[in-house]
Amino acid sequence: MKLRDYSLSVAALLFFINGACLAQSQLPQLPDTPAASQAKGWLEVFNAGDVEKRRAFLQKNYPSRLERFDRETEMRRATGGFDVLKVLESTATKIVLLVQERLGDQIAQFSVEVEPAPPHAIKQFQFQVLPRTGEFAISHLSESELVSSLRKRVDELVAADLFSGAVLVAKDGKPVFAQAYGPADREKKIPNTLKTRFRLGSMNKMFTAVATLQLVQDGKLDLKAPFGNYLTDYKNKDIASKVTIEQMLTHTGGTGDIFGPDFDKNRLELKTLQDYVKLYGNRGPEFAPGSQWQYSNYGFLLLGVIVEKVSGQNYYDYVRDHIFKPAGMIATGSEPEDQVVADRSVGYMRSDSASWIPNNDTLPYRGTSAGGGYSTVEDC
Repeated sequence: MKLRDYSLSVAALLFFINGACLAQSQLPQLPDTPAASQAKGWLEVFNAGDVEKRRAFLQKNYPSRLERFDRETEMRRATGGFDVLKVLESTATKIVLLVQERLGDQIAQFSVEVEPAPPHAIKQFQFQVLPRTGEFAISHLSESELVSSLRKRVDELVAADLFSGAVLVAKDGKPVFAQAYGPADREKKIPNTLKTRFRLGSMNKMFTAVATLQLVQDGKLDLKAPFGNYLTDYKNKDIASKVTIEQMLTHTGGTGDIFGPDFDKNRLELKTLQDYVKLYGNRGPEFAPGSQWQYSNYGFLLLGVIVEKVSGQNYYDYVRDHIFKPAGMIATGSEPEDQVVADRSVGYMRSDSASWIPNNDTLPYRGTSAGGGYSTVEDC
């Protein structure tokens, strides 16, 4: 769950269990600290669903977050808000909470850091998905119970206009549930099918990770080596000499994001992986490499460039030849948005009036090694 981009038309491999909402009496009390106060304030306005109150809160306490306001609004619609399950860590300036989506069973670690001096403005939010283990593990269901629960849950989401896409669950390589819902194109009234191609978003990173480790296995890459050993002409020598291949794979290199004002301004001109490097290659690390975890699209973008450099192939050709073809993934790719791709769905997002509108104007020119390709539930 990278809590960023939510699109109505998504392909999903879903294992939904009906989760009961937690009563307020079950929720833990937050400590009396500046960090906890800010976390509580954001959760209250986020969960309430009042857009203007949330905007006012961010303007006062975390202005830079307003760049992601629309994405955060989509996150609210998709999750229904968050309940706090547990306080994992707490100091005066940082709190780490375990939270659960109200419309599902996904749990995540939610971290909030604030400035040490009053008024304790928020420095950073972080969400990190966690598996449900230990006291929060979901009880095992039989196959029939799983299918029944899944069907019920998806029907609820479709009825609430929160899901349109395709769902496939397989056991031992054979589907036990496969069904498509809603429109792939609302304007043309084209329905979704099991062969509809949905944009994968950050799931594309899996292919980049596989490609990277294939090259490690072949002895062409060293996980412990700084990426500057391979991209010898990289602009910022400081980051190139310190961030390792392994750190980029694990989001611990401090290489930062690719989204924001610079991306919005140059979106349609960013046509190749090298175009992103030209735009962001002068930046230094956001923290000492290896010292913390922070989701980094740019790190995976760079891994794609390294795949090209080391393999001698274009990134898209490499993943096609070494991953998609061997796996029989005949409907998966990353063709540019200005090219016609058969069965590719239209993605949607909510407008200010709460109606669904195409998300074309937010998409990159082409999927990258950091995300944005497309596939089908049958390929995945």
